[in-house]
Amino acid sequence: MATVAVELGQADGGLELAGSSTVVVQPGDTLWSIAGEVAPEEDRRAVVDALVDANDLDAVELVPGQVLQLP
Repeated sequence: MATVAVELGQADGGLELAGSSTVVVQPGDTLWSIAGEVAPEEDRRAVVDALVDANDLDAVELVPGQVLQLP
């Protein structure tokens, strides 16, 4: 499970995470689970979309060790 401590803030109506700028994917992690960890108070669908956009992901399959940029 990826562990990231962040603070949330809104800027220009979009999701913005302040704190750690990356997360390393661990075995069993999904975009959904990472979204819940990095932004537990936010709508996970919006966080997943922001993660996909920030990392130019074409697929939702993640690879352990992969480094994702946080939006």
